[in-house]
Amino acid sequence: MRRILHSVQATYLIFTLIFFAFVPMSTYGQSIIATTTLKVSICGDSIVNDGEECDVPGETGTYSTTIAGRQCDTQCQFGQYCGDSILQTLEGEECDDGNNTDNDFCAADCTIEPAATGGGNTSGGGGGGGGSPDPIGDTTVSINGSAYPNRTVNILLDGDAIGTVRANSSGEFSFSAAADPGATTLGFWAVDNLGTRSITLTTTFDITQGAITNVNGVLLPPTISLNDATVDPGDAITVRGQTPPGVSVEVYIDNNLSTTASPAADGVWSATLNTASLSLAEHIVKARYVKGSSSLKTESSFSTALQLFVGVEGQPSNNSDLNRDGRVDLIDFSILIFWWQTNGGDSDPPADINGNGNVGLEDFSILLFNWSG
Repeated sequence: MRRILHSVQATYLIFTLIFFAFVPMSTYGQSIIATTTLKVSICGDSIVNDGEECDVPGETGTYSTTIAGRQCDTQCQFGQYCGDSILQTLEGEECDDGNNTDNDFCAADCTIEPAATGGGNTSGGGGGGGGSPDPIGDTTVSINGSAYPNRTVNILLDGDAIGTVRANSSGEFSFSAAADPGATTLGFWAVDNLGTRSITLTTTFDITQGAITNVNGVLLPPTISLNDATVDPGDAITVRGQTPPGVSVEVYIDNNLSTTASPAADGVWSATLNTASLSLAEHIVKARYVKGSSSLKTESSFSTALQLFVGVEGQPSNNSDLNRDGRVDLIDFSILIFWWQTNGGDSDPPADINGNGNVGLEDFSILLFNWSG
C-alpha cells in the first residue's frame, strides 16, 4: 500500500477499526469489543517503515561513490553505490569488496589496488603490519540468461563443468558460483525436448577479485534439426528446434534469410523449406532468433550449421571434420588455427564451422566437442 498519498505531507497512519460484537458472556453478562490496528507504510514520509531501506524525500537513488553518500530511490530502497558488493562497471568500478577501505586490494573508491598495497604495510623492512582487518569479499560470478523452457542448462567455467540449472517456463535461468579472479571463459549448452543438442555458447570476460561479477543477457541460440538432409530439387524439408517463447526464429540457407517461424508456448518451432530455387549442391542451414524491434531488438547467435544436400549424392559430414577425412583431429585443429579470426565478408571462411561468418571461439568449441583424435 505504498504511495497512497502524494500531495499530502503524511506522517504515519494508524487506522483503528472497532467492531462491536455484542456477544453476551454467560459469566459476566458483558459484550465483546474487538479492535484491529492496521499500519500503512508510505514511501516519502521521512519515516523508515517495514519493507523500506530508507526514506528521504527528493532523492532519486543516484549512484554514490561512497557508502555514506548513498541515496534513497523513489521506491525507498538504496540506489547503487561503491561499497554495495556489486560491481558497477558502468560507473567505472574496477572492484567492490563491500567497504570504502584502502589497503585491502580494493581501494575506497572501488579501484583495484596493486598487490603491494594489499598487506597494509608497504615498507621493505621486517614483518610489520598484518594487513587490513577487513576481510576481502567473496569472488563470485552471477549469470542471467535465456535458454529453452524447463530444460537443463549446462555451465562450463574455463572448459570445466561447474554445474547445471533448470530454466523456467519462459526459458529464463540464473546461476551463481565462486570463481577465481582474472580472465575467464564461460560456456553454456543444453538439450531441447526433441533430443537435439545446442551449440556451446561461450563468452570471455574479467572476474574482479572480492566482488560479484554480473553476466547478463546470455542468449542460448536455437537448436536446429532437419527431417532429411539429402533431397531432390523441389522437395520440401522440415526444419525445427526449440527457443525461448515469444521470439521470432529466422532460418538461413547459405547466409540468406529463407523463412521465419514463431515458436509455441513451450518454445518448439518448425518451418518448411522449399528447395526448388536451390542449386544442385551442398548448402548450409542455420537459425537464430530475434526479440523486439528497432533500438530494442535483441539477436541471439546462430545455431549449429547443418549441411543440406540438394540433388547430389552423399551424406552430411561432420562440420568439424575440416579436411573431410572422417576424423576430427590435429589436422582439423591446424586448419582452424590457420583461419583463426578470419572474417569471410559475404562468404564463410573454410574453417567457419558454425557458419556465422567468422572463425572464433564458437568454432573452436564445436571442434572440441566433436574431437575424435
